[in-house]
Amino acid sequence: MKVSQRTEYGIRAMISLARHYDDGPSSIKEIATGEGIPGAFLEQIMAELRRGGIVESQRGVNGGYMLSKSPNETSVGTVVEILEGSLSPARCESDCSKMPDCSTRTVLKKIEESITKTLDNIYLDELLKVGVHEE
Repeated sequence: MKVSQRTEYGIRAMISLARHYDDGPSSIKEIATGEGIPGAFLEQIMAELRRGGIVESQRGVNGGYMLSKSPNETSVGTVVEILEGSLSPARCESDCSKMPDCSTRTVLKKIEESITKTLDNIYLDELLKVGVHEE
């Protein structure tokens, strides 16, 4: 499984918001500059995260984006799910003749479950504590 550039940027932006959780909203420009993310692309990502309900936006001079929940309640799994959709490595079709007895699908399903469980158990506050913010 390869995570898209959009998801990588989304996670980095969420870490930035977590880092400034008690400081109020962060502007697109602040996040983009601090994280090295193209501003126009970041706007699209943040809009998607807002629609997903994990960030809120505030308009005005001191506006920007902020986490909807505290960093210890926001999992990386939620971010990835909003930006990537299904994490299933399988591209099984319902009309596949192998579907009822497919051992390959079983393996791929176990991989998906493992990845999902891992990501759902990583919270933004943990990433701040251990300094996991590297390329």
